Amino acid sequence: MAILTQKGTRNVAGTSKRPKLRWTPIKRRTNGQATLSYYYSDPHSKVPVRDVTNKNDPKLDPNFETLTYGLFSHCNKQERRSIVENGIRYQFFCTARRGGIRVLTGYYQIGSYCEVALGDYVLKAKRRRFVSPGFPLHAVAEYLEPFRIEKFRSWRYVPERVATLLVSLIDETDDASVSYLSELRRLERWSLDTYGHVYTKRTKGCNRRDVPRELEIRSRRL
Repeated sequence: MAILTQKGTRNVAGTSKRPKLRWTPIKRRTNGQATLSYYYSDPHSKVPVRDVTNKNDPKLDPNFETLTYGLFSHCNKQERRSIVENGIRYQFFCTARRGGIRVLTGYYQIGSYCEVALGDYVLKAKRRRFVSPGFPLHAVAEYLEPFRIEKFRSWRYVPERVATLLVSLIDETDDASVSYLSELRRLERWSLDTYGHVYTKRTKGCNRRDVPRELEIRSRRL
């Protein structure tokens, strides 16, 4: 008799089967808290895109092109799990620019997730909005008092009142999505010409056609 397990099913021979990979809508909760994630940005760009040209450790998240997070990397597993389990709607992003000044750059409005291993989720946004050059967190902090937005390492929770203010701040600013996309492609071409590859083992950038294959790869790694 087959035995149902948390990771999938076992056939009569006892061989594990991976669950079918599928996107599941986020179940919203009444609590309107959000998260704020830190990412490394590229020093060769005036637009605060992720660090594409780092020869030894180029970054693939946040993956602006596919509206995903955690698909091409293992970034912030605990945060991704919390977003799914708590039904969090907004994931904000910030990075450090010249002089180490952290700036708020944009947000994902999370729409769905895919469980690639037990308790490990890939997030997919149904909407994104990013700005350039971004808002310095020390300046935003005055707008959000008494909440201290600057003090955290890789990610943190943001209360509902603050999340509402941040969404309004970003939505009232010109959308720089086109600039982000064009800068990512420019930096990828530079990396390919300079290093002979993009993102260590890739010879091209990312697009939405890559998502099904990457989900399979991601699920096999864990």
